[in-house]
Amino acid sequence: MVAACLILAAMGCRSSAVAQRKTQHRDAYQSLDATTRSLVDKGKIRNDMDTNAVFIAWGQPTDAFAIDLPGGGRRTIWNYEEKWAYEFRQSAAFDSGAVTPTRSGAERVEGGRQFRRWHVPITYVAKSETFADGRVIEWKKYDPPAWVQPTAVSPETGRRY
Repeated sequence: MVAACLILAAMGCRSSAVAQRKTQHRDAYQSLDATTRSLVDKGKIRNDMDTNAVFIAWGQPTDAFAIDLPGGGRRTIWNYEEKWAYEFRQSAAFDSGAVTPTRSGAERVEGGRQFRRWHVPITYVAKSETFADGRVIEWKKYDPPAWVQPTAVSPETGRRY
């Protein structure tokens, strides 16, 4: 139930952001053909869209840069970053004198073992487009990094366990 509410909230935020960009860039939106407008309204991208359509659908890129190709030509890349967090977990035999509170994460003791969990926030490139002559020639969405990353290094001390 909570997941469904979060998904609906995220969709509402995305659609309201698209609606806001449509209002701010009314002329550019009106110049799009009906099929492209329909995709943009849903926050979707397809090849051959121009930069205006992509901007209205996905918003301002986090990073944009151009690449000169050998032999001539140029490509423009727009990247969009999102926040993510790695989750680290540790389990060790419980020693009552060794339990210390952590700044981030949680600890619990169960059946003679101590369990710790903490998150390390990051940003990652979630999607990107490549433009040639102002038109999308390739676009990609990337999965977030793996949620759980095995580690043998303490986040507090930087030393191996």
